[in-house]
Amino acid sequence: MIRIMDEQGFGQPVEVMRFLIPVDWRTEGGIRWTNETRCPLNIIQLAFRASSADGLSAFEYLPSYTWQSANDPQTMQIIQQQAQAGTACDGGPVVGVLDYLRQRVVARSRPGARVIGGEALQAMSQAKQNTLMQGYSQMIQAGYIRGVKAESGAIRISYAQNGQPVEEWISTTLNTIVTPTANTAALMQGQVSYTASNYVMFAEGPTALRGPVGHVDPKLMATILASIRPNPQYQAAVNQFLANMSQIAQKGAMDRARIWQQAGQQISNIITQTYQQNQAIQDRAAEQFSQAVRGVETYIQPDGQRVELTGGYDNAWMNNRGEYLLSDQPGFNPAVQLQENWQPLRKTR
Repeated sequence: MIRIMDEQGFGQPVEVMRFLIPVDWRTEGGIRWTNETRCPLNIIQLAFRASSADGLSAFEYLPSYTWQSANDPQTMQIIQQQAQAGTACDGGPVVGVLDYLRQRVVARSRPGARVIGGEALQAMSQAKQNTLMQGYSQMIQAGYIRGVKAESGAIRISYAQNGQPVEEWISTTLNTIVTPTANTAALMQGQVSYTASNYVMFAEGPTALRGPVGHVDPKLMATILASIRPNPQYQAAVNQFLANMSQIAQKGAMDRARIWQQAGQQISNIITQTYQQNQAIQDRAAEQFSQAVRGVETYIQPDGQRVELTGGYDNAWMNNRGEYLLSDQPGFNPAVQLQENWQPLRKTR
């Protein structure tokens, strides 16, 4: 069990999330706060990698990215000018999730990689879409927002790592919010017509899973995905920071520390519900990773806490170092074979 920490964002080290990785993997990276106040959603960036000793297998979080677009040419020109002046998010085209992964993520993070294929993740897209609609349905009904769209997808690439061929799956969700705006051509003729649209495109931080070609362990990767547990208090604090960006932009870390102290009291039923929905979405991601994965199962630890581990095994144990061991070998007992303190876990029904 490892924890990703935000070391400076809220005046004290704060846990962002936790998940399981093999005990001999090494980790690097974490949360970085940028100075990109022109585009608040790009301020907090997660870049983290856990990799095997030989570097061939890895689980990685890549940075998220937000940009703007418009279908009115003059409005698009204004957006690009504001971005160059440092007063707004980047301007760019409206694209689908697979094109975003190919054109930006792979091009920037894996230059030279060969794209083998891509697929839409329909179940995840629907779950994310439902979450978006819950947050924006009233604004859509009132006409302030024209529509929202969540599109999840994954691409498969290949490249060389440490001189060895590897294959990698990179997945993300691209969220698009469409708002009505005035048609500038009509304005120049003295008419006000809100027939044009502006777009805010927010691509969630992609997750990347890689392994040697022909030797990727789908159960291992599914275990990592299914074990991810974000910290809802941290999410609430970040949401509060972004919501109050205009008030705290000049006050910096002192206000972020105050927000963190208050975050425990500010977790509303809506935030808690969103966290639970995200957990359901994460479970779908693990299930969709490979048809060879038989899902996850819940085990009860000796202290009564629940933990989700890869399904398909007959028995599971944990030790006092927080490590887990699963086996379907009849008669196997790690406490005897390994001569260590392994406690059996009880599978829920």
